[in-house]
Amino acid sequence: MPAGAYDGDMGKCATLGTSVGLVALLAGACDEQDGRGGSAGQTGLTGLPGGQDGGSGDSDGDGSDGGGGTDGGGGATDSNGGDSDGSKFDVGGPGNADDGAPNDTCGTECECVTPEHIPCDAGGTDVFNAIGLNCAGEVQATVSTAGPPSAIGVRTGFGNTNTWAPTEGSSFAVIGSGLVAELNSATPAGDFDLSPTHCNDDLGAFDPGGSLPAPLRTNNVGASDCNDDPTLVGSGDCSNTIAEQFDQGGSANDYVEMRVDLDVPDDVVSISYDFAFFSTEWPAYAGSEFNDMYVGWLESENWTGNISFDGAGNPISLNAGFLEYTDQGGGLPELAGTCMARHAGTGWLSTTVGVTPGESITVVFAIFDLSDSILDSYAFIDNFQLGCEPQSGPVTMPEG
Repeated sequence: MPAGAYDGDMGKCATLGTSVGLVALLAGACDEQDGRGGSAGQTGLTGLPGGQDGGSGDSDGDGSDGGGGTDGGGGATDSNGGDSDGSKFDVGGPGNADDGAPNDTCGTECECVTPEHIPCDAGGTDVFNAIGLNCAGEVQATVSTAGPPSAIGVRTGFGNTNTWAPTEGSSFAVIGSGLVAELNSATPAGDFDLSPTHCNDDLGAFDPGGSLPAPLRTNNVGASDCNDDPTLVGSGDCSNTIAEQFDQGGSANDYVEMRVDLDVPDDVVSISYDFAFFSTEWPAYAGSEFNDMYVGWLESENWTGNISFDGAGNPISLNAGFLEYTDQGGGLPELAGTCMARHAGTGWLSTTVGVTPGESITVVFAIFDLSDSILDSYAFIDNFQLGCEPQSGPVTMPEG
């Protein structure tokens, strides 16, 4: 993860010294927190059939790596994890030395301390536990999914290497515009790229067409983004990265999502998560209107739009600069034994974006076919974190 992001979920900020105002400005707020609290909720998605609620899981157990996967999401799971270090903001400033009494207000720095996060995804099928959310005793989010259960699942790895080992806990979530179970199906020798044998399925009546489910919007906000002009927030996609490709395809089909509604804790100033993208549309349809998309959408006070895109402003698709594993003709060891052999994918990527302490946010992880309902694409999602890394606009980079 980018330096400074929490390797857990909720942090507390302990202050020492007299510079309380500056500490609050830097760290969001310096009130001591007790970790993740609250209660889980559930909400459905209107306007699309097949939406299903996800819940939270209590947990204990041990994490392990592997290469298998399971369909579906929503089961409570158990596991054990590790802890991590937090970030420090050095603010300087005198102590309370006049009366010789212990200093109970401030010192020379504000330390954002990450409490222990215990992954709760070992052996389970809950897609939100798999990405590090709704573990027992931690911050609880309201979560839901949309799309058929066969296109949403949990995996412990992919292929015959550790390239896509989980980045948090022992598993990660998968969403796809096709069947999750077919990811393990090896591409046959001599397979036809224009019509692959596997990962080439129509999911049925999950086609929103010319628009995406709210709050997602496809239109640009204008010549600049919402960082340059905050008045544009709420008027469209703050990143201006969706419209060009979406308008080329014209219609979203086989739409599948995971959705998180969350109250940002008082000392959290950023969120981050890891993901990878794969598509059987490569190489046959690269650059065409048949170009599936992955969107990570944030709805917040300062940003309404896609947060996952490359440095050139390309959305995550066959045209993104992150497409590291391209298996022209077969033979790439990382994709061998999967339906992505002879096709393409990214390595693990990490997105970080700033949020406002105390605000309510919605994060949507969405994938869909464009212009057709075949030649499937998939996104792996893991390691959702609440952080203390000051960040304004979204940044995506290779994980690690």
